[in-house]
Amino acid sequence: MCSRREAQRWIAAGRVRVNRATERSPSRWIDPARDRLFVDGRRVAETKAPVVLAFHKPAGLVTTRADPAGRPTVYDALEAVGQPAAADAPAGPGWVFPVGRLDRDTSGLLIFTNDHRLGERLTSPEHHVPKTYHARVRGLPDREAIRALREGLALDDGTLTRPARVRVLGTPRPRPAEPGSTWLEIVLTEGKNRQVRRMGAAVGHEVLELVRVRIGGLALGALAPGAWRELGPSEIRSLRSRSDRQ
Repeated sequence: MCSRREAQRWIAAGRVRVNRATERSPSRWIDPARDRLFVDGRRVAETKAPVVLAFHKPAGLVTTRADPAGRPTVYDALEAVGQPAAADAPAGPGWVFPVGRLDRDTSGLLIFTNDHRLGERLTSPEHHVPKTYHARVRGLPDREAIRALREGLALDDGTLTRPARVRVLGTPRPRPAEPGSTWLEIVLTEGKNRQVRRMGAAVGHEVLELVRVRIGGLALGALAPGAWRELGPSEIRSLRSRSDRQ
């Protein structure tokens, strides 16, 4: 129906009722099988068909619905798709949310859905859903740097990363006024904030470009930057299953 922050505002404004009573605490737990939820007097039920979109996020967009600094967002690219329900029609179709985030300078595959259970499965580190990135890093990482990336290392705040799969893809021709660089493929099963960039910094190789090319069994493929497509039933089943672990 809406983003988490918007839901908190609706609850605080007294627009949400659980069973017979208005509820003003967003932290309350309910049981959808027993409790009845109303927004502006209208019953809320999980009756919508699941919608799952694959979006090729270009660099330069922030992953949020509205940015206080006025920067362009992923919703600007989606246009009418993914907009929250209007205040007078809270159950209106179309609301989708991003599954996880990509920072402004990162491009690649970003999934949007209205299925919160699928979103939780794809983002929870306990499900170990692999996310594959192609990162162009400054310089040529040696064996010790690759080993550290693979085995796990301490980030700038002291947190440790899980083991990752890392392989060298190639060394492109140096660009004018830029030192040599190396493309790496990095597969993670967790999603710490700006993790790939921080991992590169931890081994002394700044990440210059970063693209997410796969989530589980779903590949970015030939989807053009700024374009999106709706996934078919078999693709959605693959994302929901455990068979996409690599």
